[in-house]
Amino acid sequence: MKKRNIVRTVVSFQNTTQALAMEAACKAHGIPGRIIPVPNQITAGCGFSWCAPKEDRERIEHFITEQQLTYSQIYTIEIRDFPAEHEQGNGKD
Repeated sequence: MKKRNIVRTVVSFQNTTQALAMEAACKAHGIPGRIIPVPNQITAGCGFSWCAPKEDRERIEHFITEQQLTYSQIYTIEIRDFPAEHEQGNGKD
């Protein structure tokens, strides 16, 4: 599996319930991204985070507010060793 470094929007959460609520809401409304383990560059109360293309940060921020989702922080970071198959174009991002 080919891996590379890529800049992404990452949303962190205090608990798994918040992360799963984000996933369900995003899937229901066609918002790009997926659940990933929290990248080692950040800390969070939960081991899961939401990862989306960096270009969608404003859309994600607006969606979180609109849907009244609970989260800890939103980052734009470079994720090391990101699997190439999870980049845009596979229907999951």
